[in-house]
Amino acid sequence: TALKGIRGMKGVDTDKLKEIMVRFSVMVVEHPEIMESDINPLIAGPDGIVSLDSRVLLHPPEVKNLPQPAIRPYPYQYTKTTEFNGSKITVRPILHEDEAAMAAFYSQAE
Repeated sequence: TALKGIRGMKGVDTDKLKEIMVRFSVMVVEHPEIMESDINPLIAGPDGIVSLDSRVLLHPPEVKNLPQPAIRPYPYQYTKTTEFNGSKITVRPILHEDEAAMAAFYSQAE
C-alpha cells in the first residue's frame, strides 16, 4: 500500500491522517449548517499533510430543519473520571474496540 511507503520512499503518518479525518467528521457533525464541504487536493507525504484548497458551503438561512447524521457520534459527554475504592476509574459508553475485553470478561464470569 502506497501510504506505508513504496520504492524506498517513506510512508505517510497514517495516525495524523486518521486524526484529520476524525476532526473533519466531528466538524461536520457539530455544525449541521454545513451543506457541503470539499478538500481537494489533500496531499499526504512523509513530511506532512496539507490541503491546497478547500471550501465549505452553508445551508441558506431560511432552512430551519437541518439534516441530522444517519449514525450518531460517540457520546463523549458521558465519559467521567471518578474515584472508586481508592482508585481513579473512567466510566464511559462502550467502544467497538472494547469487544475483545468484554468477551474475555464474560467468559470468566460464567
